Amino acid sequence: MPQSAADLLLAVRQGGPRLAGLGAAAPRTEAEVWAIQQEVLRRTGGRIGGYKCAAPPGKPASAAIMAASGLRPSGSTWTVAPGETIGIETEIAFRLGRGLPPRATPYTQAEVLDCVEAAFPVIEMVVSRYQDPKAVTPEEQMADNVAHAGLIIGAEVPGWREMELAALTVRQSCGGEVQVEKLGGNPSGHPFVPLVWLANHLPAFGLQLEAGQVVTTGSCTGLLWVGSHQRVTGEFLGFGAAVVELA
Repeated sequence: MPQSAADLLLAVRQGGPRLAGLGAAAPRTEAEVWAIQQEVLRRTGGRIGGYKCAAPPGKPASAAIMAASGLRPSGSTWTVAPGETIGIETEIAFRLGRGLPPRATPYTQAEVLDCVEAAFPVIEMVVSRYQDPKAVTPEEQMADNVAHAGLIIGAEVPGWREMELAALTVRQSCGGEVQVEKLGGNPSGHPFVPLVWLANHLPAFGLQLEAGQVVTTGSCTGLLWVGSHQRVTGEFLGFGAAVVELA
């Protein structure tokens, strides 16, 4: 099944038409989801650069591999296919300084944060391989890396441990016009919540957080679709900004 689903998803990534769904190749378990994500990564010659994740209260948690090739510094140019739009989300992300190997007891928040070496603003680039992502199962969405395309990484923020990260004002602008400006907005309530969940969740599927990997913790702005030939800025007041040039 991972091979069949990977065939379908890779065909779209290589320029084929978007899918209505994965049909008979659709994963039925989370283990199958992670196997599909890893098969797509293997066949594209990539390596894990990190993960995107969310653990909203009262709703199913989700996570996806981010390929290292899609992690780019603020100010990078991102090409949007002619006639297409791309999804943009402003988020808070972390980089691990030490890994969190599997163990019998769950890691506490303090233990996970002790392994974090940096925090920074990011813009997630979102491209679904489905015609309508809302029309497929949650497992199919995760198999498609929850529509992840890339991550634009802002500068590391000094003193982030002393900040109230859940209560920062977030502002996202496109083409010089503000699209969203509001207080807070992390879907899990606080960016630490999905980070700790992920550290304890991955080992069940043969994975773990490694030193150098980046974890982004969910959109504070919601998903907005924009066209090419514009500059997008995602920022948190007092926490810095990430910028991407859409070509």
